[in-house]
Amino acid sequence: MITILCRTIIIYILLVGTMRILGKRQLGELEVSELITTILLSEIATMPIANQDIPISYAIIPLITIVMFEVTLSFISSRSSILKNLLSSPPSTLIYNGKINQKELIKNRISPEELISELRINNITNVSHVQYAILEQNGLLSVIPKIQHQQPTIEQLNLEEKEEGIIHIIISQGSWNEYNLKLLNKSKQEFEKYLKKKKSKVNDVFLMTIDDDNNINLVLKEKNK
Repeated sequence: MITILCRTIIIYILLVGTMRILGKRQLGELEVSELITTILLSEIATMPIANQDIPISYAIIPLITIVMFEVTLSFISSRSSILKNLLSSPPSTLIYNGKINQKELIKNRISPEELISELRINNITNVSHVQYAILEQNGLLSVIPKIQHQQPTIEQLNLEEKEEGIIHIIISQGSWNEYNLKLLNKSKQEFEKYLKKKKSKVNDVFLMTIDDDNNINLVLKEKNK
């Protein structure tokens, strides 16, 4: 049992490291080579865990080899359109100017029902409202409605609106977010001064955020009754 536990921990750490190297991708966004790599990694990783007669190096060496091969192939394909098209299908235009391209639907094995379902997900209720519907290389459908069916922007409505940007977590459950501090080029001291004005300390903070307009939001931990 101890051997199995140790092997499992080693393989788990190795897999986490390899997936970090490969980058963040959702399953539905994986290209063909990435999906094959993911399947191979999972199969190879389970071998030394399920069978103790297999040396753990039999998993480590193939894992590292596959990851390095995938990283190298991705690097080369990002600079070669020919190799990129060989490894994955080019984008397909399924709808153009409100008309469905039936040949592309058949070629990509997509039924009309599936297409309509994807349009509904994108808040489109009528095919004639679509300027472009493009099946991207990662398998996702990009839908661009015609201009008369697009939601108006602040600029088009001639409204003045102040841009607040997104919120960035500075403190979460009493711990500093070093990444966001560095990203925003902020120091801990200025937030500590803010907390001092609020008569609070870092350990009292459940969540502190700041947006791109420097608006700070503070949520203190609830005291146990």
